Amino acid sequence: MKKLFNVLGQLIGFIVILLFAFENLHALIGFDFNGVDVILYWFAIIKQYLIYALAGLAGLEMLSGKKLLGFIFFLILAFVVISTFFPEVIDQVTAIVG
Repeated sequence: MKKLFNVLGQLIGFIVILLFAFENLHALIGFDFNGVDVILYWFAIIKQYLIYALAGLAGLEMLSGKKLLGFIFFLILAFVVISTFFPEVIDQVTAIVG
């Protein structure tokens, strides 16, 4: 399982670097064609998802074989993803609790 996490992490890391390079190149040169704003918008969304996936894979790779620590890390990762992409869920939970 550790080897799978490693390969996926390398692939996602490579894609994230390509997305950063494209954004930086656009900032330096300023591409001018129809739809560049839409492309950059989607690249930013994809990049954010990939950064979370990369951090999650790196943590899971580090903690593979350590079941309790891996489970705790997975819970923390789930909290971060849910609170980032679905903030209304956190609002509902705090309304119920508090």
